[in-house]
Amino acid sequence: MQSYRLKCAETWASNQSTSNVVDLPGLRVWVHSRAFGASDAGGDVHYVSVCPSCIVSRVALADVSGHGRAVQSLGRKLRELMQKYLTAVEQASLMRDLNEAVRQELDGIHYATMVAVGFHGRRGLLVMTNAGHPPALRYRAHRGEWDWFEPHRADPGSGIRGTPLGLLPNVSYARMIVKPDSGDLIVLYSDGVSEATNSDGEELGRDQLMAVVRTLSSSSAETCGGQLVDAVNDFRGSATPEDDETIIVLQAFPEQSS
Repeated sequence: MQSYRLKCAETWASNQSTSNVVDLPGLRVWVHSRAFGASDAGGDVHYVSVCPSCIVSRVALADVSGHGRAVQSLGRKLRELMQKYLTAVEQASLMRDLNEAVRQELDGIHYATMVAVGFHGRRGLLVMTNAGHPPALRYRAHRGEWDWFEPHRADPGSGIRGTPLGLLPNVSYARMIVKPDSGDLIVLYSDGVSEATNSDGEELGRDQLMAVVRTLSSSSAETCGGQLVDAVNDFRGSATPEDDETIIVLQAFPEQSS
């Protein structure tokens, strides 16, 4: 596992199998990604960036239907648009442009789910936007409790909500804004995790995933993430993975960026 600190104005996007710890202003980010099959690259694309002023950080995870050109195309567009909105913690425009880009540039068959997190280091504010992606999990350190981190619904009349990128025009995306406490954890993951199956054909599923994370250590992003990978592997047993698998764990340290 590699560990490094992202510099101001630096970006990192990949669909490669990897295990890394990345320090951002006010956040530690642990990333595990494993491509399906024998390939070193898969349909899950992860992205991390810091703005030129080292104030706004962004973490995103997209799951593209299919592999090959569709993933490469989305990866390039994701990096381009993330650069465009590098200093904006608000993500409505980013998600709108990504949705249109996927509709126009891909072949009309592929689409992508995506969850994006923007973090303002000085204010300690975190914004999460979800486009049809599995819901994140959140650990509240002061309560010692895990729960689902699901965004509020968009305003009534604002159009179709939460649809995967590339399926429909004029989609609005719900958001959640929180101010995490020091030590809080947020877990993002692709459906290769929540839909993992064992040798009996049973799926891990939402309820059992929550039961699993409640047994994990909250001491650090990397410890929590590593234990989650082990737990999913234990559940799967001898069954062969059938999809790409990505887990991203964010741990807040707001006092470091005040």
